[in-house]
Amino acid sequence: MPGRFTLAKDADQLKSSFPDFPVDARLTPRFNIAPTQPVTAWVADPAVRMEIFTWGLIPPWEKDPGAGVKRINARAETLSERAGFKVAYRRKRCLIPVDGWYEWKTTPSGKHPYRFRRRDGAAFAFAGLWEEWHDKEGGMILSCAVITTRPNALVRKFHARMPAVLREEDHAAWLNPTTLFKDLDRMLEPIPSDEFTVDPVSPEVNRAGVDHPGLILPWSSPEQPRQTELF
Repeated sequence: MPGRFTLAKDADQLKSSFPDFPVDARLTPRFNIAPTQPVTAWVADPAVRMEIFTWGLIPPWEKDPGAGVKRINARAETLSERAGFKVAYRRKRCLIPVDGWYEWKTTPSGKHPYRFRRRDGAAFAFAGLWEEWHDKEGGMILSCAVITTRPNALVRKFHARMPAVLREEDHAAWLNPTTLFKDLDRMLEPIPSDEFTVDPVSPEVNRAGVDHPGLILPWSSPEQPRQTELF
């Protein structure tokens, strides 16, 4: 998907992973980012800046801003075809910093959340799209969507889609409006599994309003033994 993700880094930690990008000093860690909530991302408009978006893309022509919840994710394979995404793919791409995302797996005790992260714990970036939506009174909503792609071998055990994780060398080109579509499409290929790992985490993640550091810790219970070693 993803349907939830994390950015459990403060401003200084994020700057160490993205030294060439501006980081707002007021940035605070987030442990359970859910659709319709605020999302931090970089855009080049025209200079690179960090901005706050609502997660769920609202095209300028959309009459109901609440419809953005239907566009939290955008499939890489159809970006140039879907009316809600094709203009943003050409002109309004963003870089969404994260340090993990959640997926769910059916276990003997029910559906259980797991967190995917880099093995070294560093932050990385999702490929994203953004838009501006204006109401009749002059108000504006900045919104975004996470691009998804085919799963790699690790994610395939949990879900048929995964977020498009951008390689560090592609960050600047992804934001550059002159980058060719053939190069953009290449960037959206699934990232290899070997740099990532996955842990079971607390069922509290299931509640979108819960957000605390304990959510990202590896979790186990008598009903759900820790399974990190299986992956």
